[in-house]
Amino acid sequence: MSAETAPTLHYFAIKGRGEPIRMTFAACGAQFKEADMDFGKMKAKAGSAISPCGQAPLLEVDGTYLCQMTAIMRFIGAKYKPALIGECLLQKAHVDMLLNSIDDLYLKYIQCVYGSGLEDTPKAALWAKHFDPQSKAKSNDGAHMAYLVGFIERSPGPFLCGANFTIADIFFYFTLEAYVRTQCFGANLAASYPALTTYMAAVCAVDGLQARLTDPKRAELAFNGNGKG
Repeated sequence: MSAETAPTLHYFAIKGRGEPIRMTFAACGAQFKEADMDFGKMKAKAGSAISPCGQAPLLEVDGTYLCQMTAIMRFIGAKYKPALIGECLLQKAHVDMLLNSIDDLYLKYIQCVYGSGLEDTPKAALWAKHFDPQSKAKSNDGAHMAYLVGFIERSPGPFLCGANFTIADIFFYFTLEAYVRTQCFGANLAASYPALTTYMAAVCAVDGLQARLTDPKRAELAFNGNGKG
């Protein structure tokens, strides 16, 4: 029997949406290869089998190209470490719910970074609508840090799903990394939501993932593709 070919992640040399995928591989202790994405080729082949949605990241598996970050994370978890996607049907649904809720908030960061260069005025508006504890009951498109912190505070364990570490924790940790950067909200985030400090420490200590988070090569990667945030 021939050895299984490792999947190949096609992405840019930044953290971006490729990083939670790298983190998921690390948490699984699974091997993968990485290939730099050619933006022009990706767009030229948009709608084809090798660029289904004309966007990255892409995961190449046995000649098939998967797109959409959270779908790729689910696939990796299911293949290499099934507990990462939930230990029962209800917990799987809970993980999916969390992934969608986290992405709602992460997209606000992306819009601020790429739409307005994370300048002070739009950044203040982002905080007021989606992070200020006083605004959680106001109109916010269902995206507010208080909602996600609520899951932590109600959890019977150190992670979003109690004692079970999942891909939702990977994505949330990465989203928090984005927002706690000095270019964004810095220490103000943990000051407003103290539970995040203990939570991030617990995630950072997870076997496998810890090695990725402390990898010097990871630190060298820009967070975004435009040098902002």
